[in-house]
Amino acid sequence: MRSTIISLGLFNHTGGTVKTIVDFKRSLNAQLYAFCEKSSLGKHELSVEGARSVVSSSLPILSKFCYSRKGTKEAELAVQESDIVSCHSFYRYHALWTHKICKTSDIPYFFIPHGILDPWVMRKNRFVKQSYCKLGGQRFLEDASTVIFSTSAERDKAVSQFELPGSEVLPWAVELINIDNRESIRVRVRKKLGIPEKAHVLLYFGRVHPMKRPLETIEAVAKANSEEVHLMIVGNENGVTRANCMQLARRHGVEKRIHFIGPIYGEEKYNYMYTSDAYISLSHRENFNYTAAESLAAGLPVILSPGNDLRSELSGIGCCLEIEDNTLRSSVKAINAFNDLSLSKLQEKGMLGRKWVEENLNFDLFKTRLIELHQQYAKS
Repeated sequence: MRSTIISLGLFNHTGGTVKTIVDFKRSLNAQLYAFCEKSSLGKHELSVEGARSVVSSSLPILSKFCYSRKGTKEAELAVQESDIVSCHSFYRYHALWTHKICKTSDIPYFFIPHGILDPWVMRKNRFVKQSYCKLGGQRFLEDASTVIFSTSAERDKAVSQFELPGSEVLPWAVELINIDNRESIRVRVRKKLGIPEKAHVLLYFGRVHPMKRPLETIEAVAKANSEEVHLMIVGNENGVTRANCMQLARRHGVEKRIHFIGPIYGEEKYNYMYTSDAYISLSHRENFNYTAAESLAAGLPVILSPGNDLRSELSGIGCCLEIEDNTLRSSVKAINAFNDLSLSKLQEKGMLGRKWVEENLNFDLFKTRLIELHQQYAKS
């Protein structure tokens, strides 16, 4: 079966989308073409081995739209020789291009939105996005063979505002993390950061971006009823800076309990999971949230806001503390509930989550299911 993947630029700072597309590529032995802003390629290299870039026009507006007229020939030939195409993400030229080429060549295609159809996304630049849909985006959605979501909550939010041809839920794959040396690493890192062994440590892990609400997380920790709660922030500055975070921490008098680590890549990131007692996300929107799933894989329980779609899959497992809504009061209530749990109880909840990851998010299961979907929808 011949498969081609069409995506936007895939760089280290892109986030979980890169990992998902790598798993699609591995599972299907697919060719991959990434439509990239010319300016981005000048600063970064594609982070997916074997990916081919389709470079945008250099004109500012067209570059942001990832429009390319002369650089698509190789990608067009690959699509025409495919049995099926997987198109990832939306609101850029690559989706409209995929629709045109696939319809002309009678090649079926999947659409994988990666959370972009969430109603929260429409709050920003609504007119531009509505115009995109009228100019071809809606036809792209309607003509897809099916739309693949990573969680049932992501699907339910999308179908509440878009007309889709059909849908499938396929949870992304997450590796089980080796925790044999967890205790020794925990002691070492806590000592380095000046965190007492008895402290209850929360982990914020991901882009430090307003959507993910890092400042609100700091404020909730400050308002919680215990001075034993510490927060580690691991991620790259993206709209919210280290200075912003530490200024707020000083204002609330909790700067000694807020530890801004910065971006960490590779296996070193697991050290901060081992050091923590729970993962927390107050994010407005997370269609899957790899860092939450990876934290579960490392044996951490998770504290998740309503915007975290993964929590719909965790209902009844016993590894997730749910935040009722996006108010400060509810966030503080969840942190207080976390702090009231003993270390042994937190570890027990974390191991329940780890078991769930092992049974439901393993790569072999993902690969088998994805191949089945391709065989079901591919050109005969």
